[in-house]
Amino acid sequence: MWLRLKWLSVLMFVAVVTSAQQINFEQFYNDVIKKELNQAALKTTAFDAAPTGNYDIFYHKCNWKINPDTLMISGSVETHFTLTQNASSVFYDAADNLIIDSVWLNGINTGFERSTNAVEVFLNDEIITGEQLNTTVFYHGSPTSTGFGSFVKGTNVGGNVIWTLSEPYGASDWWPCKQTLNDKIDSIDVFVTSPELYKVGGPGLLIDAVTTGDNITWHWKSNYPIVTYLIGIVVSVYNVYEFYAPHHEDSVLFYNLIYPETLVDAISGINAIVPSFELFTDIYGNYPFEEEKYGHMQFGWGGGMEHQTMSSVTHFGYELLVHEMAHQWFGDKITCASWRDIWLNEGFATYSTWMSYDFSEDPNNYYEGWLNGTRNVVVSQPGGSVWVDDTTLVSRIFDGRLSYYKGGWLLHMLRKQLRDEDFFQGIKNYITDADLSYGFVTTTDLVQHLESAADTSLSEFFNDWFYGEGFPTYHVLWTQDDNGFVTIALSQSTSHPSVDFFEMDVPLRIKGENDSLDIHLKHTQNGQLFSVPIPFEANAVILDPAIELLHGESIVTKTELLENTVQLVVYPTLVQDKINVQLFALTEDEYEIVIYSGSADLVMQSKFVADSQTAKFEIDVTTWPSGLYVIVVKNGSTDIVQKVIIL
Repeated sequence: MWLRLKWLSVLMFVAVVTSAQQINFEQFYNDVIKKELNQAALKTTAFDAAPTGNYDIFYHKCNWKINPDTLMISGSVETHFTLTQNASSVFYDAADNLIIDSVWLNGINTGFERSTNAVEVFLNDEIITGEQLNTTVFYHGSPTSTGFGSFVKGTNVGGNVIWTLSEPYGASDWWPCKQTLNDKIDSIDVFVTSPELYKVGGPGLLIDAVTTGDNITWHWKSNYPIVTYLIGIVVSVYNVYEFYAPHHEDSVLFYNLIYPETLVDAISGINAIVPSFELFTDIYGNYPFEEEKYGHMQFGWGGGMEHQTMSSVTHFGYELLVHEMAHQWFGDKITCASWRDIWLNEGFATYSTWMSYDFSEDPNNYYEGWLNGTRNVVVSQPGGSVWVDDTTLVSRIFDGRLSYYKGGWLLHMLRKQLRDEDFFQGIKNYITDADLSYGFVTTTDLVQHLESAADTSLSEFFNDWFYGEGFPTYHVLWTQDDNGFVTIALSQSTSHPSVDFFEMDVPLRIKGENDSLDIHLKHTQNGQLFSVPIPFEANAVILDPAIELLHGESIVTKTELLENTVQLVVYPTLVQDKINVQLFALTEDEYEIVIYSGSADLVMQSKFVADSQTAKFEIDVTTWPSGLYVIVVKNGSTDIVQKVIIL
């Protein structure tokens, strides 16, 4: 047995292993996320599921015969279930190209009927709720891959490869099953018979591999609940790399099936993630499948897939391996109850990958690089919610900008707003909740645990950041008086009309020649004024110095708010739908705003009174022609001029 090592010291190994690589979030986007988006073009609409809601599965025995030299599968799927309502038949999802040879009910041949992508199994008589039954469906066929792959034939230097990837709607392409997000199978046995040249990967523990003639039957068994789309297998020529990784006072088996041509790189890559494995066990709780294994099975798809206990990966890069490993907690142990909440899988795995750098010795600032790079991706478009508004599009479910990066940013901001102690306690309570563990979860479940741990309400935050679209762009005006007080006027514009204002604690750093002070301002309204006593002369104010907020390219301006003077703020300078105008003044007065086009034509003229320190309003420009505009605010003989460009 391996003795447990503390992750703070062990994680130093990550920096050593990764110090030669350059942080490249675009490569990760292309390798992991874009592949999913591209492959989604193979199947862009939601799976038309059969009516499978009248039974609950507690056991599967899958017996398959697969030869990687041909794109074929044959065998049987035995299903043990409990009826949840009176029924005279049950349905299984099964693609049309799977040929059903026969169906047995409790060991006796029974009738069945084929419909589009489904098979109806007759129970002969109506059977009452609570009865336990078992069926065995014998079938064969040449699966047609949809979604991200389903059932695919490929090659490596050792020969041919068969691999599967069923998320989100692909399981029924290659086996009769119940393809939903409301029923986990309590335990499963998987038997795969293939020519003796090949090895087979699957869920759970390898029980045995029995040779019969020229074939070997590989038996994988898992006693942890598993959802259908997380059952994956591979059949190919592989090298085995196995060892035991530290896990608290014990250890966990790491079992890996690797293409012969990538063995050296694979061993290096797998060893590098062991410290992150220990980190996750510390902050999230025990590895969820500690009695079985964790590992990898290499396949031919461009990214990775978090098959339970054995992730499928195309290569052994650090970020990919850590991302798929984090899914064993978020996605596998607890699984989103709807594809609308896919961020509970992908956002958590993405942010966990970033945190693997945050909690390590990180001399190259990879953590900061990830935050800056992914923030730029998210704010590259003005709209889009983390909540999936259209689950009929696979490409929308797995939208990298929203489900992965903005989902990760949502967690990052929650961590910074709640602070580490409450955030991590809430997350640990969420994933170890006995009512949720090894089951299905919703965003509401997460919110309740975070609110309880932090003793606060997160309704406003999730309305804005989860259901709402877009992000804020900040404008900061500041000055310092003779008594040392720094006065800050804080405003924001939002990139999408679904959110009129993001109420957040906004971090600022006030810097002097040799001193600095970090503060957080509770921003609840535009033009809000704050006064902060500073025991040194300030020469700069920096917005969000530690990269805590998701925001657009913001502006910080030093000004002199003196008697009878005003400060005009116009934002954004590149306009799509509205111009925000704010006037800061210390005295009440009447002002006139005049707007000219680039050709000096008068476009708008209006008078207003600044009756407080801040006057603010919006100008709708959605019908204005694109081009340069000059905004002039007049006060007596004083003109204040700003320019904007309407896109």
